[in-house]
Amino acid sequence: MTRRIPPEDPKLHVKKPSASWCGMAAFVMSTAALSACGVQSPLPTGSQAYALIPSTDTMEQQSQYVLNADDTISLRVFQEPELSLEQLQIDPAGNIDVPLLGMVRAQGYSPSQLARNLEQSFTRYLRNPEVSVALIESGQSIVVEGAVNQPGVFPVRGRSSLVAALAMAQSPTHVAANDQIFVFRTINGRRAGARFDIRRIRAGIDPNPILLPGDEVVVGFSAIKEAWREYLGAPIFNLFRVLRLP
Repeated sequence: MTRRIPPEDPKLHVKKPSASWCGMAAFVMSTAALSACGVQSPLPTGSQAYALIPSTDTMEQQSQYVLNADDTISLRVFQEPELSLEQLQIDPAGNIDVPLLGMVRAQGYSPSQLARNLEQSFTRYLRNPEVSVALIESGQSIVVEGAVNQPGVFPVRGRSSLVAALAMAQSPTHVAANDQIFVFRTINGRRAGARFDIRRIRAGIDPNPILLPGDEVVVGFSAIKEAWREYLGAPIFNLFRVLRLP
């Protein structure tokens, strides 16, 4: 007597996962592992970061730019063309060669402060001298590197901002960690740094930090974004199934 095997209950049928879904699961697990073992930055964030790298709301005005070596300035003495210079470069020692006065310290002063100092020095030779000093070209620069489209060293005239620096570097890449924008600055001879979230700055939630000549900006790298980009860039064979018409 032949034993009849009952038909399989379709409710009990378990469909095996396709290779694509297995790959997706492996991707999720691997990116989670990458995120868990990523480098954790000890740099301050939030209010502590802005205490170190102030924003436009708390910094002094652009007119208070501090002159540095290799900056180029103009010097004008009212009604004294022989004492006026259209372009005058600050030497590596921080001094300028001024007619009638000789070598004068310029580094460390703002243009307006230097003008007042020169006026005081000219009083030995002129009656009520009027001096104006203007920054023509800054010899300083800002470094932007990391996950940006065009890393490099960018010249700056006076102060800049974090958003402006990223714009000069053609913005962060698609694999950048937008909450890991690091700014490094030398303060009193010591290197310090802070971390910012460019998404909050662009949205107007956080203020835009001011950058000074000599600052370094490093844009962090997102391991998850890079893994996802590589996953999407790999050949995919099982995501689509060809339908056969009867």
